[in-house]
Amino acid sequence: MKEDPLITNNNQVYFSECDIDYGDLRQICSQQTLEDYYPLSDSVANNVLIYDAINLTSFIDNSKEEKRLKTELNHVLEKGPGVFVIRNLFVDCEVIDQSNDIFEKIIKKEDNSKNDHFASGSNKRIWNSLQKLALENPEVFINYYANNILRVVAESWCGPNFQMTAQVNIVKPGGEMQKPHRDYHLGFQENKEIQEYPISVQRMSQYLTLQGAVAHSEMPPESGPTMLLPNSHKYELGYLAWRNNEFQSFFCENAVQLPLKKGDGVFFNPALFHAAGANSTNNIDRIANLLQISSVFGKTMERIDYSKIIKNIYPLLLDHQKNKTLSEESLKNVCMCATDGYAFPTNLDFDANTYSGMKGFSMFEITLQALEQSLDLDNFTTKLYEHQKIKFAS
Repeated sequence: MKEDPLITNNNQVYFSECDIDYGDLRQICSQQTLEDYYPLSDSVANNVLIYDAINLTSFIDNSKEEKRLKTELNHVLEKGPGVFVIRNLFVDCEVIDQSNDIFEKIIKKEDNSKNDHFASGSNKRIWNSLQKLALENPEVFINYYANNILRVVAESWCGPNFQMTAQVNIVKPGGEMQKPHRDYHLGFQENKEIQEYPISVQRMSQYLTLQGAVAHSEMPPESGPTMLLPNSHKYELGYLAWRNNEFQSFFCENAVQLPLKKGDGVFFNPALFHAAGANSTNNIDRIANLLQISSVFGKTMERIDYSKIIKNIYPLLLDHQKNKTLSEESLKNVCMCATDGYAFPTNLDFDANTYSGMKGFSMFEITLQALEQSLDLDNFTTKLYEHQKIKFAS
C-alpha cells in the first residue's frame, strides 16, 4: 500500500497554508462515486448518493438490518463521497409546515438582524431552533424529532446518545452565496489557530459532529440549495485551505448542487467543503432546518466549576503578573488549566458575531485580557459575570 505523504514526510504533524497542495485536492475530488459499492442506495447524482426513506423503513427496529444500513452510511461519510441525500425523510410534510408557522412567529418576535457566519445580506437565522420549537409547541417538536430514519442517520456517524442541535436558515430571494467552508469544530477557527493543532486533531474534528439539513421549502436549483464538493473531506489540510482565493475558485468550478423537495434531508461529513448557494429567484424563501449532531464523547470526565477556580486564584495570578514572578507563558499554562478554553457551547442569539471572527471569547481569553489590563478582582469578577451571562442566557 502506498504510504500517505502527509504522514511520512519527515513525520510532520504541524502544517500551515504554505503546505497546501491543490494538485492533491484536485486528485481527491476527481474520484467517482460508484453505485455498486452502496447496494442500499437508490441512485447517484453528481457523485452524491441518493437514498429514499420509504425504502429504508424496513431496516428500523431490526438490530441486524439497522447495523447494515448504518455501516453503509458510515462508509459514505468517511471513505465515500462524504455526503448523501435522503428523499422523503419526512413523508408527511404537515409537521414541516407546522414547524414553519412556529419559526415565522419566532422570527417576528426576535431581532432579525441575525444571519449566518459565512454570508452577508438579508438571510435570516433562528439560533437554537431545537429548544425554541420545543418551548413554543411541544407536540410539533415531538412529531418532528420522533423520526426513526433521522435517528439511524445520526447514530451511523455519532453513535448512540448523540446530542442534537438545530438552527433555521432562511435565504431570501437575492440572497448571496456563502463562502465555501468546513464546519464546526475546526471550521470555525482562524488559520493561525488551526495551524497550532496537530494533524491528528484536524483529522479527529470531522468525527465529532454530523452536519445535516432538512428542506422546509421546495429547493429548485435556482433557489440555491447547498453547494457540495464530494470527496473533499479526505483532503487533510482542508481546514487551512478554504479561505484561500485559489481554493474558492476551485470550489466554484467543481461544486455540485442537487434540488431538494420539502421534507428531503441532506447529510454530510462536516469536513466536506460546502456552501449555501445564491437564491436567484424572486419569489422563493429557501428554508432549511440545519442539524448539527454531536458525539456524546465531546465532554470532559468531570464537571468543573471553572468560575470558582479562576476567581479564587486570580489575585495571586495578578500579583505574579505585576511582579514578573511568573513568565507570560507560565501564566497562560495556569489559566489554561483553570478556565474553559473554548468559546462553545454558547447562546448564539447573544454571542453570535459579537467579536471578530466567527466565535466569541472564551473564559481563557477573558482572563488573559483581564491580567493584561491589570483588572482587580472585583472588575474581573464583573467582566466574567457579563461573559457568562451572555453564554448562558435563556
